[in-house]
Amino acid sequence: MLFKKNMNWTNFLKNISLLFLSLIIALLLAEGLARLFLDDAHNSEATDNIYKFFEFDSKLGWKNKSNYSGIFKREEYEYRISINSEGMRHKEVSKEKSKNKQRIAVMGDSFTWGVGVKDSERFTNIVENKSTENYDVLNFGVSGYGPLRYFLQLDKVLEFNPDIVFLTFCLGNDFADNVFFNRYGYYGPFTVLDNKPELEIYGYPLPKVGEFYNFTDTYIPLLSSFIEGSRLYYLSNLFYRNLNTERLIKSIYNSESSFYLYKNQRNFSQAGHLGAKESQRDVYVPNHSNEAKLFAQDMAAVNKKILSKINDRLKAKNINFAVIVAPTKCDYGQCFQDFPQDMDGTMNNNARNLLIDDLNDLGIDYIDPSDSMSLDDFYTIDSHWLASGHKTIANHVLKWLSNNTVIKKKNK
Repeated sequence: MLFKKNMNWTNFLKNISLLFLSLIIALLLAEGLARLFLDDAHNSEATDNIYKFFEFDSKLGWKNKSNYSGIFKREEYEYRISINSEGMRHKEVSKEKSKNKQRIAVMGDSFTWGVGVKDSERFTNIVENKSTENYDVLNFGVSGYGPLRYFLQLDKVLEFNPDIVFLTFCLGNDFADNVFFNRYGYYGPFTVLDNKPELEIYGYPLPKVGEFYNFTDTYIPLLSSFIEGSRLYYLSNLFYRNLNTERLIKSIYNSESSFYLYKNQRNFSQAGHLGAKESQRDVYVPNHSNEAKLFAQDMAAVNKKILSKINDRLKAKNINFAVIVAPTKCDYGQCFQDFPQDMDGTMNNNARNLLIDDLNDLGIDYIDPSDSMSLDDFYTIDSHWLASGHKTIANHVLKWLSNNTVIKKKNK
């Protein structure tokens, strides 16, 4: 009887071993097939993919990954990224500010974050280093953010007790960033045009997708780097992402939250101001369709509402606020070239005028360096500013600080 029990146990272990070995072989074969049909472009290394420096955030979609560093390398540049414990691409900073310095908080997207330049070349660093008024400048930039996220980011920013807040508005995409759920392949909060006094924000709960949700970091940290290099892991992560997105959009669609949300749509990849061009073609080329001008006005109205809310909150706390107008290649005729009558290489001021008209109407001050820049201040392949572009922005910010008598009085 004892012999039979030992035999049964031995057979059981053999079967488990065979099953485990078969599973390993099957996974290796699947990985081989995935590598055969999936090139390296679908599984970028951390040095190529800016989103490797981010992590999931349930409120904002993503944020800078705290206490993280690495080399960011693309065809036209290479430099080290270091993100501090507060989640800023910035040196370590205390929430307690110096009594001898004014504190400036700068919110923005990839242009503020500094894609394409070293820390020392960013306009925020230049302003801090060149200012004769002893300003402490904190960079809260996160690639892919827009005004709605800046509104939601204010709680974090205000923890650092700024005296001045700058919002860097990217003309090339910020109007659209407010009103679409899927941006840059990832998902975040969005709003749409309505007549309600408060901001109605949609998209929650946000799906954990892509690099922003890493199963291996959470449950198998020792195997994280090995598994992340797997093409099979990429495919399973992609499936997980699409599954969550479809469920989320179905649930919001059924709630019928807004006229613009999923109206007559069954496309589970986008939500928001459907019909408007996600590229902002409606803004830059308002005559490309019968509805384009209306869509541009709608996006501008949404943006105006968000900026008004930000302004009201900062004004209530007696914090000075200004918008930095951030031009892109689109503003110098490098987008939508299938409409040569509108984009012929000269300045296209449509996005700029929409923004500035609303800023004037709201009484929000702004810094506009657009006429001082040109395509020579942008990378040839990449869409971001060279160091020369950041210098120009910094000079305009320094001039604004020098001319602002309210700020001067506070410094004395």
